[in-house]
Amino acid sequence: MTEPKTNEPLLTFRVEPPAVREALENGSIDPTLPVVLCLHGWGMDGDWFARLTQGLFEVPALFVYPTAPKQVKKDDGSTGFSWYDYDGDSTSFVRELAALEVRLLEFLKQFESRHSLEPASRALVGFSQGGYGGSYVALRNPTVFRALAISGARIKDEALGPELEGAAQAGFRVLACHGNRDPHVSKERAKASIDALAAAGVETRWEEFDAGHSLGRSQIRLMRDWLRDSL
Repeated sequence: MTEPKTNEPLLTFRVEPPAVREALENGSIDPTLPVVLCLHGWGMDGDWFARLTQGLFEVPALFVYPTAPKQVKKDDGSTGFSWYDYDGDSTSFVRELAALEVRLLEFLKQFESRHSLEPASRALVGFSQGGYGGSYVALRNPTVFRALAISGARIKDEALGPELEGAAQAGFRVLACHGNRDPHVSKERAKASIDALAAAGVETRWEEFDAGHSLGRSQIRLMRDWLRDSL
């Protein structure tokens, strides 16, 4: 995992796949290579999420996996990381999402600037909490991101409003995967949020899987093919 320099936001991260990471480190990388920002779920970290989603690495892109800034204690006593605090209050939740937006955009800007990258396109991949937060950021910034792929998350469409029209006009694409036995995120509410995006004119694709709150191989294969077509 790479530690950020002092002039960067406090996000550690890793770059995948290995060949791209090596090219980045020795300065031989194609600066126009698409960038995919990958956000893990609550209690995870960037390293774990990179291992989980390594099936995506067949897509010709630079995958960057930051680790969330907030430490949390999991039920088993181990330490994990969280993108934001959530107390059930909708207003404070939107404030947390707005703060996350600032942090992630600044992180991405400084990361690309440091390595003189000018990616031809960008996408965001998020699981669970990373999908909640990432969808808010990506849909509000369709000139930065071209596409969004999430799993086990609901898009907070009620907090977006006019941003959805901007995403639609920009040709933004969304893939939403969901386990039909997910005990943590309501399938019905997640599907309703995708329907709201579609009603606003955003290109969407909804796919259900025989799974719980998880990101399995079949979802990864679908995301891989979808990203290849979307970048």
